[in-house]
Amino acid sequence: MKRIFKITVLCLFVVVSISSCKKTTKGLRPVVTGKSGEVVVIVNDALYEGSVGDALKSVLNDTQIGLPQDEPLFDILQISHNEFSSMFKTHRSILDLRVSSKVAENKLSVKNEAYAKTQSFMKIEAKSNEEMINLLSENKNKIVAYFHIGERERKIKVFKKNVVQEIFEKLKKNYNFTLSFPAGYTINKEEDNFLWLSKETPTTSQGMFIYSYDYLSEDSFTKDQVIGKRNLLLRKFVPGPKEGSYMATEMNFPISNRQFEFHDNYAAETRGLWKVEGDFMGGPFVNITFLDQKNNKVICMDSYVYYPNHDKRELLRELEAIMYSYTSIKKK
Repeated sequence: MKRIFKITVLCLFVVVSISSCKKTTKGLRPVVTGKSGEVVVIVNDALYEGSVGDALKSVLNDTQIGLPQDEPLFDILQISHNEFSSMFKTHRSILDLRVSSKVAENKLSVKNEAYAKTQSFMKIEAKSNEEMINLLSENKNKIVAYFHIGERERKIKVFKKNVVQEIFEKLKKNYNFTLSFPAGYTINKEEDNFLWLSKETPTTSQGMFIYSYDYLSEDSFTKDQVIGKRNLLLRKFVPGPKEGSYMATEMNFPISNRQFEFHDNYAAETRGLWKVEGDFMGGPFVNITFLDQKNNKVICMDSYVYYPNHDKRELLRELEAIMYSYTSIKKK
């Protein structure tokens, strides 16, 4: 009788354990794999080598603006549908292209976290090559934005897990907002309404200037005003390696400026190259200038990268992600 009771209890324990395991693992997905900035494109080889592939490359391999050397928006890793195995299903960014007369409707659809956490998955279906090319052309900005924002949000989630608390609290106290700077960033200089932060390695330098000034008019967001104020403050606070040298904007390189909405604030994004007057240093920068309407202030977050003779796209995107981790602090 005791033996039967023990077996019964053991069986109940196993059943409960299995049930618990199912509950704890249900809905769990693996973490994403692959390099930042890389998109797995699932499309038949013949299509990729033809006009459809050309149209696709004109979208994903378009040149990233504001870099000293040409770099594509994304790196493409092309595979056929037969090759889409478990090894690729967890990739961070996947674009599935399907061309078939059996397609019911030409359309573009997305499914976040289709196979892995934080994954960006997009499918584009068309009845013919020509219709696929049209879909790619008409939705270029939407496709680029989807994968770009996916990369940014993944970075922000990682950064928020281990922020530099000193910087976090400094911004909270002095600027009434926070940014998620990950480990490695330190405070270089602090002046009235000017903060210089950077991460230095033997081969790279990534940094951000945060500064503010009174809002006077809408002209504060024009290219000339943004660059004028930028050059004035960098000359004053950011010296170069040689006596008398200082950081400035490279005016002989195209400078882009676009107005947009940043966290419900009127803003401008300005991209170009920086240089050191009196020296040979230089690299790309991206500046987000936005209106703090409550305090009648203009806030600038100005990020730069120094990595001579190497690709800089992903280093700059790291800084962009930090800027987009912006969280306003409401005063009590």
